[in-house]
Amino acid sequence: MVDVNDPERGHPRWTIASYVDGDEGRIVSLFERVFAKPMGRSESIQHWRWKFAANPVGPKVIELVWDADQLVGQYAISPRKLRCNGAQQLGALSLDTMTDPDYGRQGIFTASAEACYARLVEAGFTCVYGFPNANSIHGFEKRLSWQVVMPTPVLVKALDVGEFVADKLGRPGLGPLLSAASRQVSRAPSLVDALAARLRGLEPLSVQVFDRFDAWADTLWTRCQAQHGAWVIRDHEFLAWRYDARPESDYLRLRVDGPDGEVAGYVVLAFAEREQGLCAFVMDLLVDLEVPGALASILHGVERHARARGCAFASAMAGPGSRYRQALLRQAYLPLPERLFPQELYFGVRVFGDSDGALLQPHSWQLSWGDIDVL
Repeated sequence: MVDVNDPERGHPRWTIASYVDGDEGRIVSLFERVFAKPMGRSESIQHWRWKFAANPVGPKVIELVWDADQLVGQYAISPRKLRCNGAQQLGALSLDTMTDPDYGRQGIFTASAEACYARLVEAGFTCVYGFPNANSIHGFEKRLSWQVVMPTPVLVKALDVGEFVADKLGRPGLGPLLSAASRQVSRAPSLVDALAARLRGLEPLSVQVFDRFDAWADTLWTRCQAQHGAWVIRDHEFLAWRYDARPESDYLRLRVDGPDGEVAGYVVLAFAEREQGLCAFVMDLLVDLEVPGALASILHGVERHARARGCAFASAMAGPGSRYRQALLRQAYLPLPERLFPQELYFGVRVFGDSDGALLQPHSWQLSWGDIDVL
């Protein structure tokens, strides 16, 4: 436990202590006070237990700030196994940082973060990373020595924007006509891509829905792990926790099978309403690029299912070094300028000690919407 602040200087005396079993009730209450919403869709304690207690990577590193018996701040991470330049490392996803509104401007954010980072270094973590928004990124840079690696590399594909455009024009009656036109125009890139594949003698591969991840995920990861310089290890254990066990979630999982019947790739989709309409988010995408046509086939599957659900947009992430970026661009997933983000997000990293500098290079990272804990 660390005592912080001097009450004689006008601040309450508060202390920093590591999480112990039973603190989660206070954590959830503070979360709901700070963010004015439940941690999960409805059952916050259940969501907390999934996010922190059930994480298969471990250990839990959560630093809590107390004023007597009142919880007034938290800095927490979610551990991740990373693969960086062929080596496995332990990384920390920064999330759920919060300070009681009545305790602002007292240094709680910085003090709790540094206490957390000291524990991370002791436990062998090589870095902490996350997705700060425009309001907080400067605090992470100035106070915590983070480096901005890149703006979050969001790509967006318009599927049916007629109603949205009509509303913006103040002409709602044009919605059906504009929708029909936008649907036809947005299909063109996928049709051209499919035609080009056929001219090369590539037939579309089978894409099907599946319910849960199985042992085949480990085999697929082993085949694909060298595709990118730095990314979260997507083995069966992690995927089963992140997508199959997450409470109150309804992900759509698609897999593509190669000519030999072996799984050649998968995608996980989440659907959420946004101002522009229903959006399909590509949470996770892993494809064996040695299987001809596998990536194109599964992206076509994404589009079919998104259209069937009436989505206005589909969105994926692919940074400058992503092996999937060119295929996404060919199918009209286009970069979204930061000023057009519903919430402006950045990807940042703080490296501990002499850890691999590749963690600070935009071309190293493969990111996805599933790397953020929002959906």
